[in-house]
Amino acid sequence: MLTGIDHVIIGVKDLERAAALFREQLGLTVSGGGRHPAAGTANRIIVIGDTYLELITVVAPDEAQPSMLERLAKGEGYWNFALSSDALEADCQRLQAQGVPVLGPTRGELRAADGRSRSWLRADIERSDLAQHYPFLIQHDSSGDERRFRLAGWQQPPAHPLGAVRVRSATIAVAELEEARRRFSHMYGLETSAPHSGEAEHWEALLTALPLGNGSQCFELAAPPPLASTEDATTHPGEFLPAPGSLRRYLQVVGESLCRMTLEVSDLATARRYLDQQGVSYSLYEQPQPVLWIHPSFTCGASIVLRQFT
Repeated sequence: MLTGIDHVIIGVKDLERAAALFREQLGLTVSGGGRHPAAGTANRIIVIGDTYLELITVVAPDEAQPSMLERLAKGEGYWNFALSSDALEADCQRLQAQGVPVLGPTRGELRAADGRSRSWLRADIERSDLAQHYPFLIQHDSSGDERRFRLAGWQQPPAHPLGAVRVRSATIAVAELEEARRRFSHMYGLETSAPHSGEAEHWEALLTALPLGNGSQCFELAAPPPLASTEDATTHPGEFLPAPGSLRRYLQVVGESLCRMTLEVSDLATARRYLDQQGVSYSLYEQPQPVLWIHPSFTCGASIVLRQFT
């Protein structure tokens, strides 16, 4: 069963700079990470609830997947996200029975500087690229508090000054909503919500949600509406997504892929005060529901939305 969002991957060019930015300006505490043997990458981990953010960079270009280098050449930002499974072998068999091309499961490993390691099984949809548009499936070698302990560098995951308590959703940019809704629903065996407008978040988008097994998370599909703005502007992955026409331009530059993440904070007013103290730029919309978009220049090109849920 696909139980939730396991982790969200953000590709960066300078890992230490990115870790400092997330820790010191965004108030998202980095607490783990290491090197992926033979994969050419290294990472830093930010544990938020049962999900984690992975800041990742290429340290050995000759070992890294070409798709990683191609994506980084376009700029920093989201690469992909993973869905957690509590029975990966069974999930793979179920997807294959539905005619979905699945690669794996294959084993992965991360080795910390002190020599300790953790591992996982991973299965990919269609391709094994890390920077692709289909979320992959993962099952770790531990679960619950033990998994979070290992992810945080074999220590208790720290609290975050920003007040982030959960990753609520990850959003994939798609060209046409109805076609993508059918495709993703079939691939992952998930029901979809009725399409709705992004007006409540002051976003020029049409969206549908695919709820996950834990009930508190989903991933979304977002498409430009038929009459979306088309004027030319800065075309890079780190453009501020609420800007008119930005979703259409994101698709033109990056293609179908993860484009934003929504974090739940314990108190939005407190989070806003923290960002103000750090000089972080954002846009806050009070109506019809409070929603805060952090400017991507402070998030390594990754569009992050903050919301408080009652």
